Amino acid sequence: NAEFLRYGSIHRNSYLNSPASLAEGLCTRDGTGLFFAGQLTGVEGYTESLGTGLMAGINLARRLEGRPVAVPPPTTMLGGLYRYLREADPAHFQPMNANFGLLDPLEGRVKKDQRKARLVARAREEYATWRGSL
Repeated sequence: NAEFLRYGSIHRNSYLNSPASLAEGLCTRDGTGLFFAGQLTGVEGYTESLGTGLMAGINLARRLEGRPVAVPPPTTMLGGLYRYLREADPAHFQPMNANFGLLDPLEGRVKKDQRKARLVARAREEYATWRGSL
């Protein structure tokens, strides 16, 4: 006995216009110390949401300790996604999944069939260095 009021609707997530709203480290620009994470920041996906949660938590802890914001390098997937959240055009901002197009390009010529493996290897190395600096 269900009554359908409207056909064809899909779920829509609410999200911030992060490039216009958030400062470094995923906190508000107004200095209130409010941090955001997950799909609300404009990322799509469970892993991406988890990554922004880790970044927000790390940077909240750093703020409480009086330390500067820590952001992974843009050669890593989390760093590339974070850069998108900060630098996308606010007038056309849309949520984003993690993808290889977010990463800084590799230097030199790389065969197409080796490109992703090389991007991943570089990202792992640079993420480990970044994590060790925390």
